[in-house]
Amino acid sequence: MKKRKRFAGTVVLHIYQRTTSRGLIFYSVKDFLVFFTVFSRYAEQHHIRILGLCLMFDHIHILIESDSQKTVSAFIHDYTTVFARMFNRRYGLKGPLFDRFGMADKRSDKAKRTALAYVYNNPVEARLCKSAEQWQWNFLAYARSRNPFSEPVVLRSASAGLRRAIRVVNDERNHRRHLTYGWLDRLFDGLTLAESKQLADYIVTAYSVIDHKRAIRFYGSYERMLLAFRSNTGSEYEIREDFDHHSGRAYIKMANFVAREKPFRNMGDLFKLPAEEKAVYANKLLACCGAAPYQVRKFLHIPVGHKSMKD
Repeated sequence: MKKRKRFAGTVVLHIYQRTTSRGLIFYSVKDFLVFFTVFSRYAEQHHIRILGLCLMFDHIHILIESDSQKTVSAFIHDYTTVFARMFNRRYGLKGPLFDRFGMADKRSDKAKRTALAYVYNNPVEARLCKSAEQWQWNFLAYARSRNPFSEPVVLRSASAGLRRAIRVVNDERNHRRHLTYGWLDRLFDGLTLAESKQLADYIVTAYSVIDHKRAIRFYGSYERMLLAFRSNTGSEYEIREDFDHHSGRAYIKMANFVAREKPFRNMGDLFKLPAEEKAVYANKLLACCGAAPYQVRKFLHIPVGHKSMKD
């Protein structure tokens, strides 16, 4: 048996991932939740300690504490392979979804704090929120609350649909199974907006493997950590990341616009449009959503340099 490759001691790793097409990964709450449950399942399976996770529309940041590069690589391979297969099936896409990941190790406490601030402040820099804990998909707010984005669930007064959904989530979690798009379609069907928010919070809390306490130790308290994040957005010079100076809210506007278009069941129908029709729709998004051309290209998974779309 080959000896597992190890780092020189336990280090914190900043992992950065984006898609091969530079397109979006997350269009809906269901995309975020499917990814999160897959990610959490394989983090448990590989005994990976997660200090931070931030899901942006077109890329992912992860902070991992580990002493084995082989384990980290196997973990990333497993969750990206499983999620890519589900995502491609959902939206009618083919081929690899994720590009090769970037990685930088952080050894000093100062470097770790800088990385934490950088990862958690990504949505602030993208002008998606004013403070890091307001972005649901960096999961920071869950360090202090089980339901930071909804009202608490009171089972005795909850609807039959919400009670059933919670039972299913508990069963899948107890059997160490991630949630699929099919499950989420059924679980959210018929719920009110308030109940949908409750269910999303419940799923995140049930599946989360993020070690918030470990991250907070670098600051002394949750409040001091938030204050540090607001004072310093952090930096990362060891990973090449695309800089997006436009607001990420354009992606929300485009997703909402598409959701109102009756011909489309989901983004997959839009991806299947012939090139000419997709170009026409791209111009419609440009006119209606205040998005930059390159943001529309990423939203529609149009390859860089394609003649139908110029940045």
